[in-house]
Amino acid sequence: MKILKTIRKVIRNAISPVWLLDRRMDISTRKILSECVKKNSKWLDVGCGLKPFASSFNHASYTGIDVEVSGRSEDLKKPDKFFDGVNIPYKDRQFDGILCTQVLEHVENLDSLLAECNRVLKTGGIFVVSVPFVYKEHEQPHDFRRFTSFGLKQTFSRFFFHTTSSEKCLSAIETIATLFSVYVNNNIGVRNKFVLILTGCLITLPILVTSIFLSKILPDNRELFCVLVNHSVKIKNLKKIRETK
Repeated sequence: MKILKTIRKVIRNAISPVWLLDRRMDISTRKILSECVKKNSKWLDVGCGLKPFASSFNHASYTGIDVEVSGRSEDLKKPDKFFDGVNIPYKDRQFDGILCTQVLEHVENLDSLLAECNRVLKTGGIFVVSVPFVYKEHEQPHDFRRFTSFGLKQTFSRFFFHTTSSEKCLSAIETIATLFSVYVNNNIGVRNKFVLILTGCLITLPILVTSIFLSKILPDNRELFCVLVNHSVKIKNLKKIRETK
């Protein structure tokens, strides 16, 4: 049974129009976490969903929080605690690190949430974030913004998060291939599972694989990309910090 589940998972991932993007984001995020997560440190995953990065915290304290109402169904969320999307239910300077992947574009009151992240994070604490730059509207209607690398850095600086590194996921040609694959997947008239598998095998998978090879020979200045994975450090507290009830 485990073998069959593994085979199904491999096939499902291989024909997904965003498998290349998901893989690159996963690799980039795990690389940062492997360098930042220290033994016995305390981490908070804001908007944790199904906790895909939980295995990166085997030797640390890991807590996930999420909102009850969003563009994702409840079966795609396994938080330790639900919160209102703004007020993080923990004490000041409680965590050594915060992880927040593919979440900030869905936050209605971004400034308030970033202020809360500053509040619960220790000075010198790590803030690991991934956000989209070029991607379709998703989890509608809870999709409010996109980020350039400069815009994210400027926004974070207002809340005393100093960006130490940013990685742009997908080359320009891989980004174009991913967007085309998403377009094909979204506009198939028939949602039959067999048709989706056939389309993935014959169209989206070959396009994405080809883009990987083309990206190695075509010029690319990284001005066009899909997702930004950002590593920041909190340099000081905000002047006004809300007291936790």
